[in-house]
Amino acid sequence: MRTNQYLLYTLQSIPKNIDTSSHQLMLKAGLVRKTHSGLYTWLPNGLKVLQKIKKIIRKEMNHIQAIEICFPILQSDSLWKKSNRFYQYGKELIKIYDRNHHTFILSPTYEEMATDFIKKEIKSYKKLPVTLYQIQKKFRDEIRPRGGIIRAKEFIMKDAYSFHYDKKSLQDTYKKIYLAYERIFKKMQLKFYSVKADCGIIGGNYSHEFQAIAKNGEDKLIILKTSEKKKKIQLITKDYIIKNFFYKKKIPLKNVHQTSILHKNFIKIYIMKYENNINQKFFGYIIRGDHVLNIEKIMQKKNDVNHRKIVFPTKKEMNNIIQKIKKKIFFIPIIIDTHILYLKSLILKMKINEIYYNINFIDQTFQSIQVSNIIKSPIKKIYKIKNCIEVGHIFQIGKQYSQFIDLKILNKNKIRETVYMGCYGIGVTRLIAAIIEQHHDQKGIIWPKCVAPFELLIIPIFFHKCKKIKKISEKLYHKFKKNKIEVLLEDRNEHINVIFSDANLIGIPNIIIINNNTLKNNTVEYQERKNITKKNIIDIKNIYEFIINKIKKN
Repeated sequence: MRTNQYLLYTLQSIPKNIDTSSHQLMLKAGLVRKTHSGLYTWLPNGLKVLQKIKKIIRKEMNHIQAIEICFPILQSDSLWKKSNRFYQYGKELIKIYDRNHHTFILSPTYEEMATDFIKKEIKSYKKLPVTLYQIQKKFRDEIRPRGGIIRAKEFIMKDAYSFHYDKKSLQDTYKKIYLAYERIFKKMQLKFYSVKADCGIIGGNYSHEFQAIAKNGEDKLIILKTSEKKKKIQLITKDYIIKNFFYKKKIPLKNVHQTSILHKNFIKIYIMKYENNINQKFFGYIIRGDHVLNIEKIMQKKNDVNHRKIVFPTKKEMNNIIQKIKKKIFFIPIIIDTHILYLKSLILKMKINEIYYNINFIDQTFQSIQVSNIIKSPIKKIYKIKNCIEVGHIFQIGKQYSQFIDLKILNKNKIRETVYMGCYGIGVTRLIAAIIEQHHDQKGIIWPKCVAPFELLIIPIFFHKCKKIKKISEKLYHKFKKNKIEVLLEDRNEHINVIFSDANLIGIPNIIIINNNTLKNNTVEYQERKNITKKNIIDIKNIYEFIINKIKKN
């Protein structure tokens, strides 16, 4: 391709309200153009990157025998009403009406439709397991689109749905797709973590998110390193800093400093229930934020010997406890770890069901306060909190949608059984934002070679003024093109500063610069975009093999 015949529209300045690196660079490099809030036109370079990302995803999904399919963008509201998600999604669901006043949904996801499809097509366990996937546009009426394509109203996803005759089959496929996702993101040279996560509105009881590290990401990760160099990673959701262990208490990021939950000056409280054959009893245990509760030590306490079982309260029990605490009619014996000091000024702010409770340990909320060593031996911990972008999410949904849609198949005994289901998504468009967030410098994008819009850029200095330079540039261009190298020839009649500025901005990995100074010695200059300060002078006879080896190497 020649730049003079190509839609290469770069920008030097962008609107002031655009604050994420990926959004800025996508506009400046001419990957996208905004048409409306949350809506973007994809220009040729952006489209080329999208196509390469899709190719990587397809290869890995096909490798695990997933079958590509294409569902319609429009879905009837009837299936969504069966699953109750028509109402759960609320205003994010975009609805349209046909001439017969039937209601349709611009699809945000396809669990119901995929389940209904399998119900109509598969009747026996012999046809299972099966995994279907598609790469399709999705729509959500975001109240505040942000980060460019990170959170938009229209976006592209790879979504997959697996169907199984038993739970073990679901778990096996889940593991295969988990590993496939790891391969996909590694091929794109993404730094990412996989973390256990909430299933949210999709449903199920077991899921993992894949989070790409990004300075401007809207999610957060706590990464803990112990002295044994083991890593523990916890996902911080978009609205909350951390999820505590005992009754899923959530502490809002806006009210608590983001590092405080792991800090020695912050505390964690665990409410526990002790059971035996006669009665049950509640105790509270308080430790420092950077310590770990030792269950074995608790069980060895003298006052606990008559209790056979220690468990966490149910959500209903926990809500009941909080209501009684609020009314001052319920007292919990509490044991405080010896490492906590200054008890008289210690106040815990708790949030249950959107209501805040301040618990001061010098009032009558707790009685029989004891101080004891109840933590595991402290080990040195180093933790970081990193922003990230969710690029993938996988779920073991189980029978949820199968029950809604009444999807049953005949088992080996010819008895109809409800089918197990898994769901697996990758945010294709937001992957581009994640890649740019990790691969850029002050001058522009630095594309990993597997997703770059072109493999090679040829820059002839004075292309329109020097016949020799033009002849050599054309010869090299046609040779690379003939051998199916994705090459872009810079043949615009622009100032040299504009040409090099655009070259750095669009981020093509390999660059050949042809000028009179090097041609005097029958050489050309080679630059690698990720290290543009390093210049390599290559004999013009060897430049083709040199570039081929560079491309094959990566």
